[in-house]
Amino acid sequence: MLSALTNPDLHLLRVFLAVVDAGGFSRAQLALNVSQSTISTQMNNLETRLRLRLCRRGRAGFALTEDGHQVYRLAKELLQDCDRFVSHVSELGGEITGELRIATADSLLGHAVFQLDKVITAARDQLPAVTLQLNVMNPLEIERLVLEQKIHLGIHTFPNHAPGLRYLPLFNETQVLCCGRQHPLYSPKTPPTPQEIDRFDYAARSYYGGMLKPGSMKPAIDAIKSGSMEGITAAILSGRFIGHLPEHCAQQWIERGEMKAVLPEKTNYDALFECVLPAGSRSSRAQAVMEDIITSFARPDAIEI
Repeated sequence: MLSALTNPDLHLLRVFLAVVDAGGFSRAQLALNVSQSTISTQMNNLETRLRLRLCRRGRAGFALTEDGHQVYRLAKELLQDCDRFVSHVSELGGEITGELRIATADSLLGHAVFQLDKVITAARDQLPAVTLQLNVMNPLEIERLVLEQKIHLGIHTFPNHAPGLRYLPLFNETQVLCCGRQHPLYSPKTPPTPQEIDRFDYAARSYYGGMLKPGSMKPAIDAIKSGSMEGITAAILSGRFIGHLPEHCAQQWIERGEMKAVLPEKTNYDALFECVLPAGSRSSRAQAVMEDIITSFARPDAIEI
């Protein structure tokens, strides 16, 4: 029976969490940077150490046992407590250390209002001993991971605020409806009406049901969806779709004549970007400093709520 935890035990528990989060041994190889056989050996060692069967693996796929579900929950709480302990003890000595995990929308670089590179500069200057982990994610994934305390904060559009989270308004981003050079709307004989525009296939966001903003432009059943602005851009440049792009992303293509804004006075809209954080107290001084840095770059004068 397990009587005490050792450092090797904590390592095995981290491997276990990574395997569960990845959904199996093979998928965890990339996250852990080890071979599948090594992961299998480590999982066998953990099960031997705990004297519990944690998962089933085979042709039927990967699945946790009932004990596995319990150990996953307990291990997650334990390792989060360990990380918080290390962070808080380090802070008592005056130096803020640890890791700060942040997720953002893609294509924020080049934004005229919110300058992500300047945010990183300020973070590096004020938190020199903290490792910053930056990831691009969709808004639903960001909210889920903040709730699960796997990331500290995120920046995106969040029209449906979730309980257990708090949201800080940062800036508005104008979304421009565009078409490519080969699209019929690029050089129409007469200015199109909103009803005529609706007839064309729309390149939609893959999150929030395909739209950031309720409206009449819905994606066709077998059209296209993407979670990245690069994907939306490629669809528009193909000449087969219209789609909304952030103004600063569309501008370079419009200036080169590869795209054209379509009836902007009717089809443009503003998307509110927010910083999402856990609803409770700040988990560390690093998170508190980063929150202050991000909100210092906010433009309340540009926000209409």
